[in-house]
Amino acid sequence: MVKRLATTAQMKELDRTAIEDWKIPSLDLMERAAEAVAKRVLKIEAQTEGNRRITIFCGPGNNGGDGIAAARLLMQSGCKVCIYLVGDREKMTPDARFMEQKLMTAGGELKEYEPDSSAQQKWIESSVCMVDALFGVGLKRPITGDFLAAVRQMNRVSCPVISCDIPSGIDGDTGKILGEAVRADHTVTFTCSKYGLEQGEGKRYAGTVEVAQIGIPEELIRQALG
Repeated sequence: MVKRLATTAQMKELDRTAIEDWKIPSLDLMERAAEAVAKRVLKIEAQTEGNRRITIFCGPGNNGGDGIAAARLLMQSGCKVCIYLVGDREKMTPDARFMEQKLMTAGGELKEYEPDSSAQQKWIESSVCMVDALFGVGLKRPITGDFLAAVRQMNRVSCPVISCDIPSGIDGDTGKILGEAVRADHTVTFTCSKYGLEQGEGKRYAGTVEVAQIGIPEELIRQALG
């Protein structure tokens, strides 16, 4: 089977067409993406001996929304999850905000990431798995500030790290590192693989790559990718 590859522009247009023209709810796509990430986390967590602590780093965009939704699903599976928002809460997308409300209804909390917090550091260092949901494939600038602190934190831990769609800090088209990037053990990418996961440093930083189908019809994918 030939692996499909998409550019960031193709993925943006594919998502737009699925949502606007085919009337597929964006929240349904996000929920299915979260299910794929949570499933991968649970495979890792099942190999641990009683420690069910999971850490998830989320940005304010829809990649972060995937992470927030995955946190709720993992909580419902019995995991102990700490989920940290990195960046400006005011910049959260509507879908990410909706997923935060569902998280709160389920008893979870989206906490502000504090790089200098000893309590947060203690939890992070005791986790059996971490999820990188900071940025999606559209990132084109070097990572700075608290985002950079979170990337470095994930790269310091000894537990496995799972990236949503692409390791944060990797250019989705070229695979180049944008300053610094997450070194993932696993990447769960959505709908089809990305050029940035198959070349350059991205191929090395992605770890094992799993392509998860999240409900975009095969016909639409063929039309978008030619």
